[in-house]
Amino acid sequence: MSARYAIGIGARSGVDAQEAVALIQKVCESYVRDPSPARGRRWASRERGSDEGSPSRRRLGADPHPTSLREATFSHEWEKEWGGEIALFTIESKRGEKGLHDAARLLNLPLVFLPLDTLLARKGELLTRSPRVEALTGVGSVAEAAALVGAGAGSRLLGPRLASAGLTCAIARNALEEAP
Repeated sequence: MSARYAIGIGARSGVDAQEAVALIQKVCESYVRDPSPARGRRWASRERGSDEGSPSRRRLGADPHPTSLREATFSHEWEKEWGGEIALFTIESKRGEKGLHDAARLLNLPLVFLPLDTLLARKGELLTRSPRVEALTGVGSVAEAAALVGAGAGSRLLGPRLASAGLTCAIARNALEEAP
């Protein structure tokens, strides 16, 4: 699977879904620029029992914890503006991390687990490195490498990973997005 925008995640064991959602939100707000204010990135929070077709909307990044985080999702309009091809990517060894699965479910985004060898193939393109992670995996940033692999051949990082306690997150854009 190759996504137009690939969000890579690195995480220590026991990652909290709410913290992951907040960091993903921050990365998107930090690195994806929309030239049109009317088409800004949006965050939708659906209350239980609300009509899914008309979620209440708030700007992405305005609040790290939406009103009803358990029901939070990226709005369908936001997905369309970004091309509708957004996915989360991480290393295969994190398949059992409930917090990552919960974050993907909350965001209504696919979560893809990648073999270590695919991450190692992109390690020369990383913008940052963690000596600890490099000693454990052989790749200096799981988040950056996963974003690059997820976005496909020729993709590029939109900026260095962002980090919070026990989590890192990066975003890459598919090479097809670079074409005029």
